Amino acid sequence: MQALSAQGFVKGLRQPPLEAAVLFVLSAVVWQVQASGGVGWATLGALGWYACLCLAYGTAVLPTNSYLVSKGGVALQLLGGYFVFNTLLLVLVVVSPLGMMANLMLLTVVALLWVAYRVQYRPFLGGYQDNLPSLLAIAVSGAAAGLWCADFRFPVLVDGQAAVFRTWQDMFFHAREISAFTQYHGLASFSDVRMAGLPAPFYHYGSYLSAAALALLSGAGAVEVYAGFQLPLGIFLSGLAAFALMAYFWGVWPALAATVAIVLLPDAYQQGFANRYLSYHFLTQVNLGMLYGIACMALAWLCIFDGCRRGLYWPIVAGCGLAVVCLFYKAHFFVANALLIGLYPCVFFTRLGGLLRLLIGLGFIGGFVGVIAWSQQLASVPVLRLDGSGATGYLLLLMDAFDPGALKNFFHGVLVEEHHSKLVNALYAAVLLSLSTFGLWGAAFVGVWVLLWRRLPLAIAVFPVLIIGNYLLMSIGLAADAHNSASPYELLNRPLGWAYFVVVAWTAGGGYYWLWGAGLPPRKLTRIGLAGAVCASLAVPWLVAANFQTFPALRGYARYEDFNAVPACLVKAARFVRDNSRPDELIQASDFDPHYAVTALAERQNFVSKSMFGWQEAALQERVKEVEAFSRLADTEAVQTYALSNGLAWYILQPTTTVAWPAALLEQAVFSCGGYRVYYFGALWVSGSVHR
Repeated sequence: MQALSAQGFVKGLRQPPLEAAVLFVLSAVVWQVQASGGVGWATLGALGWYACLCLAYGTAVLPTNSYLVSKGGVALQLLGGYFVFNTLLLVLVVVSPLGMMANLMLLTVVALLWVAYRVQYRPFLGGYQDNLPSLLAIAVSGAAAGLWCADFRFPVLVDGQAAVFRTWQDMFFHAREISAFTQYHGLASFSDVRMAGLPAPFYHYGSYLSAAALALLSGAGAVEVYAGFQLPLGIFLSGLAAFALMAYFWGVWPALAATVAIVLLPDAYQQGFANRYLSYHFLTQVNLGMLYGIACMALAWLCIFDGCRRGLYWPIVAGCGLAVVCLFYKAHFFVANALLIGLYPCVFFTRLGGLLRLLIGLGFIGGFVGVIAWSQQLASVPVLRLDGSGATGYLLLLMDAFDPGALKNFFHGVLVEEHHSKLVNALYAAVLLSLSTFGLWGAAFVGVWVLLWRRLPLAIAVFPVLIIGNYLLMSIGLAADAHNSASPYELLNRPLGWAYFVVVAWTAGGGYYWLWGAGLPPRKLTRIGLAGAVCASLAVPWLVAANFQTFPALRGYARYEDFNAVPACLVKAARFVRDNSRPDELIQASDFDPHYAVTALAERQNFVSKSMFGWQEAALQERVKEVEAFSRLADTEAVQTYALSNGLAWYILQPTTTVAWPAALLEQAVFSCGGYRVYYFGALWVSGSVHR
């Protein structure tokens, strides 16, 4: 089995391989063309800059360089470089008063200085077989990302009346966050997407930084960048993460099999297990932060395994640090891994004696429990109580998410219609979750584990078992989150992404290793067959990508036209505001923009929104009342005074909204289309000029 070398990394780092940069840029160009119909020179240059920057920062990560010495390849270098660059950019956004462009230039200068100081310009080290697997992992991940996102061209017009956006409805929220970071110039400029001036809550903002950088440098719209970069990049990184972690376990060729399994092969839903809410591919793509969180957590575990095996402290520290960083990419995965990732070194770190292991482990558990107890006093922290009280509501939610058929009938019968003891219900729930989360991969995992567990280090053998057990425990044992009325079962559901990733990657890599070891199969015919199987696997996302982000089992979500269509004239009105306004100007839609379509398309901060995710806060309700009163004003001067004094520059009046404004004011719309009218109340209102 290939693993990280016990030797340190060599002095003088390698030049970031041109092949990896080219493969990434080519993949990203395809993503952009699919989303927007073309790619300009500015976008091409920005993508090249971004690829080189990630590779440069990848050489600055000590585990990455050790891994290159052990022939892991540039896949981990690119993955590690992404998280170094992107996380540094996030830190700068928080602490620096500078704008996004200045922060990007600063990080570019730092990368250039690092490369000039440390990198020796010499050919790619190693032979053909050493470097080919990681490059193939990059190519496969890039192609898979493009295929999964092939349905997302924006927008699709239906009869010229509506623009249908062929993604899940959260797309508008993601697009607005991208544009908000693009326009960022200090914490004071960053508000809750629901209301200007309301401080932004804690959230996994990490996945938006690179997308915002590309939007700023290329001039592309936020919606197009979401579809053509942020979402496919997450899929791409998950493929690299599977390669990086499984290469440590099994070697680089089994790791390539793991990448193929993660990004190309069907999940449980596509295998026929009928629950879209437990579908890995669906859930990670409609909640794209999961993809970034998976990649970050895979790096964290890679460091933990490396430190435990080699008896080094710094990889343990790095792994724990990456786990904390995961809070800013997908906090649910930090919660799902925090206890395990803290206890693993206590059990498997080779340099610890028995008593010291016990003392450190008990100390960590005590600290873990104490932190949870303290955190429960904060309203912004999810409820973390292991009493099983959330299981009933969550299982009822899963019943509604099942497609009609035998599985739904069976589980509805045993869990809803029949009455059993809590233990029997928990067993049925575990079967439901296992079948509809892992599908056939669950049976394959059991088979591979039985074949290999005696040949494996204990740390690697028990890893997927612990992840599965932890997932089932959280899904069945946690209480519902009373702090999140819009989605109280997120902590019971979202860890499925990490559990599926580990099980499938471990199974595919382990299965390959059992059949052919760490290298290529000895027979040429077998190699050709495997290459053909990989090519055939590309058909999976290609076949299922159409209407992929719909939810047929839920009423109103079977077609994009039902839940993600925006009137064509409203799209034009929002685009007019974007093209004729300053980034710091505020916008208000007369319907309060419940789906964030206006703020996303206009790329301007909402004055206030009645969000579909909730608007119970007192400040939001007070602002809504003010705007409702604003619409009832019958005096032009009063309308102007309120708008100017509150910084409200743009107002989109929809045909279904009635206002009491004077007729003379209503005639002063700066844009109109199909009953949608745009009014400007900014500093240039008196002059009547809105073009800058």
